[in-house]
Amino acid sequence: MAPGDGANKIAESSTSIIYKDGEIIELLAYKIGGNNYFKLRDIGKVFDFAVTWDGKTQTIGIDTSLGYDTETEY
Repeated sequence: MAPGDGANKIAESSTSIIYKDGEIIELLAYKIGGNNYFKLRDIGKVFDFAVTWDGKTQTIGIDTSLGYDTETEY
């Protein structure tokens, strides 16, 4: 992964379409430099996988064997 240039970027809030099993789903996206970025938790919710945060190691985890949990706070 290449390092960023250190310059501030402008993010524009928008909606973007993704597909799940042929169904169109609109998600909140953030457009930065011509690319759309999604919150990982939003993608986890749509595709039902767990997203975790380990504050000690400051790492994000993705566990597809677990479903998305709206009650878990990170």
